[in-house]
Amino acid sequence: MLGKIAFFFLLALVVYALWKKAQAPKKLEKDASPAVKKMIKCPVCGVHFAEVDGTWGGNRMYCSAECAKKATEAKENSRDDDVQH
Repeated sequence: MLGKIAFFFLLALVVYALWKKAQAPKKLEKDASPAVKKMIKCPVCGVHFAEVDGTWGGNRMYCSAECAKKATEAKENSRDDDVQH
């Protein structure tokens, strides 16, 4: 009989401790907040992207290597047009 009382007492204690832990307010860590990133607009497609995710093409930053390539090709084509005139 005493064993059953002790078992249920310990069980109630564990349930109470878990319930209190679940009710406690969550503490935010300083590192948990997202870092602020500088956003840049791609000169080719106009999408905004984080500076750290960009790709350099010449002296400008683009959202992707594809946009950097398009800009380079467009620049070369405009030079070819200038030479022909």
